[in-house]
Amino acid sequence: MRPSFALVAAASVLLVTGCRGKIVATAELHGPGTADAHFTSTGAPLVLWADTDGKWHGGSHSHFAAHYEIDVLGAATKVGHISCDTKDSSESVCGVEVTDGDTHHGDCELKLACEVPAIPAGAATLHVTGSLGAGTSEVKKMSVNVRDK
Repeated sequence: MRPSFALVAAASVLLVTGCRGKIVATAELHGPGTADAHFTSTGAPLVLWADTDGKWHGGSHSHFAAHYEIDVLGAATKVGHISCDTKDSSESVCGVEVTDGDTHHGDCELKLACEVPAIPAGAATLHVTGSLGAGTSEVKKMSVNVRDK
């Protein structure tokens, strides 16, 4: 007996989600601006993914272009500052991506190449300021997901 398409698709989603790590917190952005992601740090390493949805112009391997400036706070003390760009992403998971020439419409999560400094166990916050990069012409979402590594 062959497995149903729905079962295979569900297993694929679980496998992909597992590879990205569990979401710990999200800085919710629906356009350029500032948002905070509050969570309780375990002291374990974290990775950031840009959760994007919008329209951009570029080559066949281009991504939704966004830039993030992030203050990393542990117990209200600044632990570090990082700068991240989606253009540096080498890994993405897309729900939908439609290309018409050099115009792309997509709903993708892009792994950000910036490294999150060690955050001591306890209350933590990422203060995220997001801006659009060159080529992005429409934005529905540009949030930052904090995930377990």
